[in-house]
Amino acid sequence: MIMQNLANIIQKNNTLINEECCRLFHGRGKKWSEFSHLSIDWYPPTILITTYKEISNEEKLFLVEIIKNIENLPYKNILLQKRYLKGESIEVLTGEIEENAFAVENSEKYKLNLNNPQNIGFFLDMKKGREWIRKNSQNKSVLNLFSYTCSLSVAALKGGALQVINVDMSKSSLSIGEHNHIINNVNGKAKFISYDIMNSFANLRRKGPFDLIIIDPPTNQGDSFKVERDYHKIVRKLNEMTNQNAQVMACLNSPFLTSQFLRDVFREYAPEFILQEKVLSSFSEMEFAPESGLKILVFKK
Repeated sequence: MIMQNLANIIQKNNTLINEECCRLFHGRGKKWSEFSHLSIDWYPPTILITTYKEISNEEKLFLVEIIKNIENLPYKNILLQKRYLKGESIEVLTGEIEENAFAVENSEKYKLNLNNPQNIGFFLDMKKGREWIRKNSQNKSVLNLFSYTCSLSVAALKGGALQVINVDMSKSSLSIGEHNHIINNVNGKAKFISYDIMNSFANLRRKGPFDLIIIDPPTNQGDSFKVERDYHKIVRKLNEMTNQNAQVMACLNSPFLTSQFLRDVFREYAPEFILQEKVLSSFSEMEFAPESGLKILVFKK
């Protein structure tokens, strides 16, 4: 009965299915507590099931049957990602792992690594953030901090940004980011810099001033960055790095901190910046408590 309930929920989300990537089921949003360990994503022609705890072979078979019974779903592959295990390889339930896989969103393409057991190179919950950037980047100089594979940079350049400087510690992520710019025909105005951001403010300031700064850090990057310890260190540098009327997109993805954390940090360390708007996670309608998921606040100087 429990698994049949899951089938009914996914069928209701069938309207989301088209040629673009999307999340079919967001158990992590805790609207359905019995499935809080499951997420199911659509990256045509691949279904990626992510589980945060061990599931039985019987459950795997039932999930495959659910997906097979979704109408008008032209899938070829069903993969299982086990996020509860470090270094565990992707399990193929049906089909194969496509080597040349992409996420397609608003006609933009982003390279995926479906072999990666943890992060495949793209975050679906940031869709509305990318849409906001696309609408608000025209003629702006943009600094993209913790850029990962640079999807936000692609969105900014598609929106008419003059330049984007992408900064991340991971050279491999930046390399994928460069590829994302090439396949979207926006590679002429982007730079890719491998910096430890927390030790590079002077260098970054010399590359400004900026009209838009994006702060989208991991919650915990080991010793190099921890949200509660370090976020304010970036915020207090914003005034000297930006032009008048500049905007900051401040992101936070900790389930233990709400958007009030960002409001408090800006009020104390960057009072020149006033809260302008809140952008919801793309999964907000699937979440029991949206403040537990991705939070995006936009501040204006």
